[in-house]
Amino acid sequence: MGKATAAFPPHVHPHVIPHWLRQQHPELPPVFYIDLWPVASPMLAVIDPVAAAQATVQPCLQKHASTQDYVYPLLGDKNLVTLEGKEWRMWRGIFNPGFSTGHLMSLVGRMVSDTVLFTSILADYAEKDSLFLLEDAATRLTVDIIGNVVLDMPLHAQTSENELVTAFRDQLKWMPLPNDINLFRKYNPWKLIKHRINAGIMNRYLDKLLEQRFAARRQDEKTGSKKRAKPIIDLALDTYLSETQQSENFNIPAAFKRSAIDQFKTFLFAGHDTTSSTACYIVHLLNQHPEALEKVCQEHDQVFGLDTAEAAQAITDDPHILNRLPYTMAVLKEVLRLRPPVSTVRKGEPNQFIELDGQRYPTEDCMVWPAAYPMHYRPDLWPHADKFIPERFLVKEGDPLFPIKGAWRPFEYGPRNCIGQELAYIELKIFMVLTLRDFDIRAAYEELDRLQGRDTSALTVNGDRAYQILIATAKPVDGFPAKVTKRTR
Repeated sequence: MGKATAAFPPHVHPHVIPHWLRQQHPELPPVFYIDLWPVASPMLAVIDPVAAAQATVQPCLQKHASTQDYVYPLLGDKNLVTLEGKEWRMWRGIFNPGFSTGHLMSLVGRMVSDTVLFTSILADYAEKDSLFLLEDAATRLTVDIIGNVVLDMPLHAQTSENELVTAFRDQLKWMPLPNDINLFRKYNPWKLIKHRINAGIMNRYLDKLLEQRFAARRQDEKTGSKKRAKPIIDLALDTYLSETQQSENFNIPAAFKRSAIDQFKTFLFAGHDTTSSTACYIVHLLNQHPEALEKVCQEHDQVFGLDTAEAAQAITDDPHILNRLPYTMAVLKEVLRLRPPVSTVRKGEPNQFIELDGQRYPTEDCMVWPAAYPMHYRPDLWPHADKFIPERFLVKEGDPLFPIKGAWRPFEYGPRNCIGQELAYIELKIFMVLTLRDFDIRAAYEELDRLQGRDTSALTVNGDRAYQILIATAKPVDGFPAKVTKRTR
């Protein structure tokens, strides 16, 4: 492992390592063990869709304890990421209705309003020719959207400092670093104190928001107001009351409130890792492939007309118009293939094996890792795997480019896939429609490195300065420094 980690910049996301190992050792099968002693338990890397299904579909192995240890300071102990068994099934079922495509479409107007504000912020950066961190700006957009669609509460994260966002981002700074064996950083007592302080800030803030939303809900029911679509939390409460056969009174059920607080942090976490990071890589990869960018813009012209100022209203009036963007969706999926934000780690069990090509791999005492990144770069699964080819997701079955079932897994695969993936698709399509034709957003790593006086000769992965690092999930290094100009077409 030392040789593998030495081949990459510091703090690179570990998901590049299994891919590198197979490049260096072509004889390695797509299921192999990685010895992580003395840092962690042995890892069983699974880089095959058939083998991965034996960990995430049938059977669906439990999440490894290291996942709970890792995310607990950020999400609490009732989060959908690490809950198991009946408790997970109950809370997943309670929140599923709010994340259905049909219901999310009723909330699109709120997403559009927040994204229009984001475009005005981009215009301000363009006018001032300012260097800014796109990942931070996109995260603030995501927070505003989540506040509106989950709680029907404006958080104003894009226009002001928000104590929830500040505590959440500070909590991320204290998350463990990959490949770090520094025991002081790992067991730093100040880290534990900061975890507790930030968790308290987030929980109190969300408790207050839930009480405000519950009061507004009671007022709406009292007056018979049904002007706006219900936020996700209202549908979840309706389902909870129905399934637990409780009647609504003047207080939020304590069990529901506790779970709702942790789930909101989970949704914030999911938006932070998927939507904001993917927004950065959408603009980055499209700038590297201008022919694809031109095709996206042409599709938007055809669907929304040449006047870009009318697109926001068109989406608000008819949210289903977003379904008429097949090439845009193909680009989004190809970006997620090349820069997957997450994967899962499962707990190996006694007498539980991964079987592939006649071989049986014991999982007992192992962290079982169905690793999306190396699977997305397997040339036998993805022809021209290192190439940006959105058409993979447009061709019909039987075409050599057609994706193999289970090989594309940026939101994982199986019953424990990401509950918010449809929300992410909608958010990112709105982002693309409202920004790509009006703004040219480009990575500005050279300017940042020059300002910081850094030697960047070794700071690339596969020749790309905007490589992924691990900050709870896969994020663009240094927050994706960017410059933006108004586009002329």
